[in-house]
Amino acid sequence: MRLSDREKVLVGEGVELRPHARRNYEIYGRWYSDPEVWRLTSWTAEPLRSREVERLFEDREASTTERSFAIYRKAEREPLGIISLMNISKAHASADLSIIVGDSANRARGHGSDAMKTILNYAFEDLGLRRVGLSVFDFNEAAIKTYKRLGFRQEGRLRDAIRRDGAFHDAILMSVLASEWSNQSGL
Repeated sequence: MRLSDREKVLVGEGVELRPHARRNYEIYGRWYSDPEVWRLTSWTAEPLRSREVERLFEDREASTTERSFAIYRKAEREPLGIISLMNISKAHASADLSIIVGDSANRARGHGSDAMKTILNYAFEDLGLRRVGLSVFDFNEAAIKTYKRLGFRQEGRLRDAIRRDGAFHDAILMSVLASEWSNQSGL
């Protein structure tokens, strides 16, 4: 990955994906310590603490196999979420996708979908990937619906993979291929 890629801003319909700024780590810490964000998105045993979040983003900055961005509404100064391509493999032309929209007031407004379209275009067109995968917990029905609408297909299921709300839940594995993305996105 070229150094210039780290400074790249990706522009969607209503959002911009910008490089992370250290000044936002405090905001990220609030999101990652939020019990609802943790419940919906995290494989960790408990919400992350501020220092763990700071270390996570320092590691992402140094990684050669991750591209992570803050999600902003166009022309706004405060981020509303985070989207990342992780485990980027040139050999296999694949990556895993992760997204969170931090504050509940920003969810279900299309920002996450717009950010996903933007990063998928980047993954397939700029990085030349063939496959982008993700995992989602079976109770996160809103996310599953969004992923399907964006062309992701279920590939498998990790049964009883996560404990939430006093019960075990499955993690659903989904992916979209470059050929499916270009067909469904009208590229």
